[in-house]
Order: sequence, then structure tokens, then C-alpha cells
Amino acid sequence: MICTSNNLGLLDGGYSNYKNTVVLPRHRWYYYKEGFSPDIVEKAIELSGINKNDIILDPFNGSGTTTLTSALKGYKSLGIEVNPFTSFLSRVKIHNIEKNYFLSVKQSILDSVDKGAISPLKGYSTFSKTRKNDKWLFNDSVLNSFTGGWLTTKSIESIKLKQIIRLALIISAMQNCNATRDGKCLRYRESWKNNKYNKKTFLTALQINLSMIFEDIEKYPITRHPKIITGDARKILLNNNIEKFKLCITSPPYLNTFDYTDIYRPELFLGKFVNNSKELYNLRLNTIRSHIQAKWESPIISNFGELYKSSMKHILKYKNELMDKRVPIMIQAYFEDMLNILKLLRNKAEENSQLWIIVSNSAYANKEISVDLIIAEMAALANWKLKEVEVLRNIKRRKTKHSPNINTLRESVIVLKT
Repeated sequence: MICTSNNLGLLDGGYSNYKNTVVLPRHRWYYYKEGFSPDIVEKAIELSGINKNDIILDPFNGSGTTTLTSALKGYKSLGIEVNPFTSFLSRVKIHNIEKNYFLSVKQSILDSVDKGAISPLKGYSTFSKTRKNDKWLFNDSVLNSFTGGWLTTKSIESIKLKQIIRLALIISAMQNCNATRDGKCLRYRESWKNNKYNKKTFLTALQINLSMIFEDIEKYPITRHPKIITGDARKILLNNNIEKFKLCITSPPYLNTFDYTDIYRPELFLGKFVNNSKELYNLRLNTIRSHIQAKWESPIISNFGELYKSSMKHILKYKNELMDKRVPIMIQAYFEDMLNILKLLRNKAEENSQLWIIVSNSAYANKEISVDLIIAEMAALANWKLKEVEVLRNIKRRKTKHSPNINTLRESVIVLKT
């Protein structure tokens, strides 16, 4: 029977928590709540004993913790990410640019923000105030200020500088958004109507963000640039052109019904990564099946080991207590996707390679589903050998009527080897 351990000494060491990035150069540009600590990347590099010409891979690269940490340490890396905004974010965080070049366009950006322009998002969905909306994400002056700056970036010849300034504009807009991310949704800030975000508050945020970004670029240049690919890892890993890796550190979507495309909906629309609800829905179809917000293809495989079988037996027995009738099929689809990823990664792994997977357990029908142990058990089906299942922390969980007795969920790293 597979059990968890603390052989690596990672328990409660902050390895799965992204909070420490708020003070780290380049990482601090954008707070990505779903990310893990750069410390676990450094720990995996240390314990795996790889050299700087070996490839470090992250097929669920998110905001780029793996690729940025590897780059800052001088290691070769590759990141794959399906969300075009977070893929853009990971790419921009490793840009270098001459400060004098930035200073030559800075004032024109600030002037265009001050002048503003009518936003194409004004009146669209919940992005602005309308007669139908009693809540809205952005005040008109914020949207218009953002648009003024965005339009001016079109004349910037350097792609890297253009992307850096566009990221700063998106960051500043989100700091002036009436809602903030909270778990699986966007939640309106307390007394949000009284915050009165406007052109002045947007300009102030933009100036601070631009100064922070260029301070980090100047002090912490990237000398080894990772490769970032935007797309579905389940498809990209089939490509013969993808080089084999020596170390993979990744955190796939958790089995928690979160629709990560929805909680990053403002950034996706602001950055024109999607232009309408159909494009957003199509993006959902390309993500791991850990949510119930899209009608993805039904799973076929159900052989994921004995622990999965016993967990599903409980869930089906108490299916009337689930939040949604599609939860059982979602769980099966999730593990089918994870088995597929394990097989694809095994084909891309060099000999004596390691795979570190950070996951959290889930709770359904008042039972903790041991996602970490299920993945560890089914890894053998993909020809991986289990090294460790190390507990990182126990996450406090909000009480729900569907699983009222589950107060914490285990978050772990599964370490596999070839």
C-alpha cells in the first residue's frame, strides 16, 4: 500500500505556497494564487542532481514559476501552458530590455493613458456599468485609461517592450478592478463602490508597476531564456520536436471543479487573448477535465488502481449528496487525463529522470479523495517508478454542505523516477 512520507523534509516549509513570490524579483510582477513556491523548483534541482544543459520541463507552466526559476539559476527549461494569458505572463517575465529604450516611450504611454480612449469592453457583459448590471468589474474611466495606453503600444517596434508595457497595463487594470479572485470565483471587494477606481488610481498603479518591472530587469537580467509554448500539453507532448527532459516539475489543475479560464476571464479579455464567449468556451475544452463548465468528451478508461476504485464506489453510493450529477464522470475524466499525461511525459523523459507533481486532494460526498495516492498508484501503468509521496501542507477548507466533515485537504508532491 502506498503511503505519504516526510523523507525530504518538505512538510510546512512553504514549498506549495506562492505567497513568498510577492517580494521576489520578476516573480512579484503578478500574484498568481494557484502557483507554487520557487523554493520547490530549487529543491528539485538540488535533489535530482541535473546539470545546466539538461532540460527542465513544466507542462502546466501557469505563470512560469518553473521556467523563471530555472532561467534565473541558469538552467535550460521548457514550459507549456494552455491559458494564453498566463503563458503570455510567463514569457514576459523572462524578457530583458534596455532601460533607455523604455524611457524613450514611457511618457507617451502615460500621456495616452491620461487621454484615454473608448474601450471596446464598455457595455460588454459585466465589464462595465450598464442599466442591466448591478455589479461591474471596471469603472468606465479605468477601462478607457487602459485602452488609451493599449492603443499606443501598437506603435512600439520592439515586441518585448510592447509586451512588457501591455503586461503592466493589465496588472494595473486588475489592481483597479472591483472584484478580486477568491477561490473558484471572482468576488467583489468589500465596499467596492466606495473604492472609486478611476484614471488617477490607474495611472498611479501603472507608474509603480513600470518602475518595479524595470528595476527587476536591470538588477536581475535573464541570461538563459526558456522556451514557452502556448497550447494543450496533451497535444504538444505528442510532437516529436519536443526535446526530452531530465527533470519535470509541475502542478496540474486540481480536482476541484475550478474553471481556471473563468477566474482569469478579465485578463483574457483585456489582453485580447479571447474576444467573445465562444472563444472562451473553446479554451475550456482544451483544458484538463477538472471542471464541469464545459461539455467535454466523456472518458473511456476507468482502470486507475484499487484506491481509485474504492473512492468511486463511495462517490457513486452517495451521488445524491454531490454538488452536481456530473462530478463522478468529471473525476473519471480527470484521472484519464492524468494517466495520459504520465504516459506522454514518460515518453519524453531521459533515463535517470525525475518527475515532481504537486497536487491537492479533493472532497466529494463527505470523503477526502486521495488524489496524490491515486496518481502515485497509477503511475506504474505509465512505466514510472515511485520515489516518494511527500506531504507539503494541510490546507484549511471552507465548510460546505456537500462535505461538512472535511476541514482540511492534504497537498503533496509526488516524486517519480524512470
